[in-house]
Amino acid sequence: MSPTTFSELLVPAGVPALAGLQSSSQGPTKADHQDNSDGPAKAGTPTSLPRSPIPIASAPAVSAEAADAAKIAPAPAVSAPLWIEDGADAGKAGEGRVPLAPSPIPMGEGSFLPPTPIPLGEGRGEGSSFTIAPDAIAAPSAKAATQLDTLSPSDPATPSPIPMGEGRGEGGFSDADRFPFLTAAQLNSGQFETRYLIPGILAAAQPGGIFGAFKTLKTSLTADLLISLASGTPFLGHFAVPEPGRALFLSGESGLDALQSIARRICAARGIELATLANFELCPKLPNLDSPDDLRALGRIVRDKRPACLAIDPAYLAIRGEDARNLFAMGALLRPLAELCNETGCAILIVHHCKRTRLTPGDPATLDDIAWSGFAEFSAQWLLLSRRRRFDPDTGHHELWFSAGGRAGHHGLCALDVDEGIPGDVALVPSPGPPGEGQGEGGFSSSSAAKGNGRIWKPCLRSAGDAEFQHDVNSAHEAESQRQLRTIATNARHRQRILELLRDKPAGETPRYFRENLGLTTDRTNALLQALVEDGLIKPAPVFKTKRCEAGYKLVGREKIPGGDEK
Repeated sequence: MSPTTFSELLVPAGVPALAGLQSSSQGPTKADHQDNSDGPAKAGTPTSLPRSPIPIASAPAVSAEAADAAKIAPAPAVSAPLWIEDGADAGKAGEGRVPLAPSPIPMGEGSFLPPTPIPLGEGRGEGSSFTIAPDAIAAPSAKAATQLDTLSPSDPATPSPIPMGEGRGEGGFSDADRFPFLTAAQLNSGQFETRYLIPGILAAAQPGGIFGAFKTLKTSLTADLLISLASGTPFLGHFAVPEPGRALFLSGESGLDALQSIARRICAARGIELATLANFELCPKLPNLDSPDDLRALGRIVRDKRPACLAIDPAYLAIRGEDARNLFAMGALLRPLAELCNETGCAILIVHHCKRTRLTPGDPATLDDIAWSGFAEFSAQWLLLSRRRRFDPDTGHHELWFSAGGRAGHHGLCALDVDEGIPGDVALVPSPGPPGEGQGEGGFSSSSAAKGNGRIWKPCLRSAGDAEFQHDVNSAHEAESQRQLRTIATNARHRQRILELLRDKPAGETPRYFRENLGLTTDRTNALLQALVEDGLIKPAPVFKTKRCEAGYKLVGREKIPGGDEK
């Protein structure tokens, strides 16, 4: 390849600031290669050549005759090297060199390389292979112009229309673009209203999260939310969706079998078919929020599909844990999602868990219970889940607290009961059938495990006051029942003790004797003796004590022996 052709590859035709480089053939001089490693430069000795006032294109070349006369070796006739100062090599490579003038072509993806025949944005991400089109070398300026047209106005590489020096900082952004201030009049007259996707539950263009304790149906509730948005049906069968929109679900924990099951059950509860739900899309892979490539890919997906809401489930699989306790590091990781919400109008939700040690059993969850740093501060809106009572595996019944809130001012707390049912014929009991017929390991039946019979999705919402009142009533009944059970157990022990004492006293004994031995009150002793009489275990009988007869009791079927305890 000739020097001219190589220069044309690096410097597109039609760029005036760099046109002189295409015709320059003067190489480096001896002064360029001078080694200054003996020590620091002496005072008054420049360490690098000053910028020449003569353009490179008009610099006179040194002829061979003039070089012989000046006893200087002629310069080799090669293209001038294009030094680019970068990192640690800048001090070596660029020392004494005239730096390149800034190119009017932005340094974007593929800068200084021929454009690929596949346009950017059509399914191509970072790291895609490409081939050089034949016309890429022939007309680089036209290709560069095409690339400029495809740049977004928010792209840092897009040149600002404001000339350099007139309020522009690094990167070509104006100060007003970086920090757009609003006057008091603009703030007063502006139309800044919160648009709700689900009134009182979910606002558009705001980041947030769905947070809950361990195994509180976080993934299932997220699926219900997104399917409600996609279908326009009420969320949890209660909260209306004014207008349906596209919903994207990135879930990488549950597995496609479980996600398919919950999606089918939710759709069945709404009376719709999952196959006809065009606005709902699911991806079993999660983005790595630490990766700039994944963040750019996520941004392209959101701009292309334009979802009303996107959910990432769960957070611990999308973010590394080294900085989990660092509020500032987590803020830097979550900030791009908030900016993407503001730019596209998409509500982005992150599904995350609560701390097990902070959550008091039976109490509603709060933002203080969210695990890791930064999530509570990041969330402009939130849905919180916690258990009111322990899950009953025999019925598949969940009793949860469900609260919603946001910076826009909406908030609320209610009781959420969900019946999921249990798979038919699937229980932890041995199968009655012969071994090998529909049995898995251990002899347990597995005939309905694949079919999923009996699994449903039936949410029911109640006010927090009703739930608390019902809880108090249930607690009182339980307490009364427990007290009665304790009383029954205690009386049973005392009854058994009375019978044992009478076996040793065939002639019978007085109530005073039982009261002193059992340590009971007179009323309690008389009640126990009367109950034994009613049950036919003992009967009243006279008991002789020191030549006098007293009222007493003896076992049924024993003959009275005169003399009482004297036998």
